[in-house]
Amino acid sequence: MTPRGPVDCRDGRHFIFEPERLVARFQADGIDIPFDFDHGIPTKAKLGEKADAVGWIKKLEARPEGTFAMVEMLAAGAAALKARTHRFVSPTFPHTKDGLALWLHSVALVAAPALPMAAIASASLTPKEQSMLKAIALALGLAEGADEAACLAAISKLSNDPLRPIAKALGLAESADGQACLSAITGLSTAKVDKLVHDQALANLNAATAQVTTLTAQLAARDKTDHDAKVTALLEGALKDKKIVPAQREKYAALCATAEGLADVTALLAATPVSLQASNLDERQIEAGDKPKSEDLLAKAHALIGDAKKAGRELSLADAVVQANKGSID
Repeated sequence: MTPRGPVDCRDGRHFIFEPERLVARFQADGIDIPFDFDHGIPTKAKLGEKADAVGWIKKLEARPEGTFAMVEMLAAGAAALKARTHRFVSPTFPHTKDGLALWLHSVALVAAPALPMAAIASASLTPKEQSMLKAIALALGLAEGADEAACLAAISKLSNDPLRPIAKALGLAESADGQACLSAITGLSTAKVDKLVHDQALANLNAATAQVTTLTAQLAARDKTDHDAKVTALLEGALKDKKIVPAQREKYAALCATAEGLADVTALLAATPVSLQASNLDERQIEAGDKPKSEDLLAKAHALIGDAKKAGRELSLADAVVQANKGSID
């Protein structure tokens, strides 16, 4: 699975393997190590994709030449070895900054190993990955040796709270809100401070404010779309059930302009009986002076609610509609 001692790879990486360390960790964990194709298990997991094992390491041994394993190869792995499409093994392992391998995570069957032997990490196409990670860590204000998880956590904090870095730059608590940041910036502008510091802080605040404004607008647009869809579904259903006529649709749509209005009209239509036969009113326009029964019921229902409040009683809209409808029938 690995050689023993220091190893220089073809892609420029340097690793140190201590077989006894790897065997001890394997025995302490008590978990079989999976075999896969081309490091599918560690790489596809980051993308949320599935990667099946093609074999399992049942036992590890430390020998003078390196780390050896007893492998229970599954059908897919055995077929690849027989077909010679994947002739080499390549371990995946966490390691220190100096390249010391700490434990075996998984082992891959590969076609392009880093060294011309069957037990070494496969060649990396991105040898500068670690230097890039260091640069990202420094840009986030972390230590140079911060790992990928620490960098992702820092980025998540920035995306969740755009004011956090501004508050920190102003010497405030990270939980400071926009008003506190603005007050601090105003104080900077009146004091004798470096103009660059003031301008940068102001630019950061403007950028954060713009981001909040954009998100607010997006949420408002989404809410309006959802509201309009509910109104359309409600009125189309009422038309289909002959609870209203086409000439009333625009009036009811206006009543549904707000969330409260939509709730009122929904309750009203729920209490309005469904016509079992076509009324032949689809083509008829309401004559001047006519008042549709549903609108009349809604007005009476609100009047009943007002009377109930004056009498110190609570009356729901649905109950008020029922009472108003009963009064109209009587």
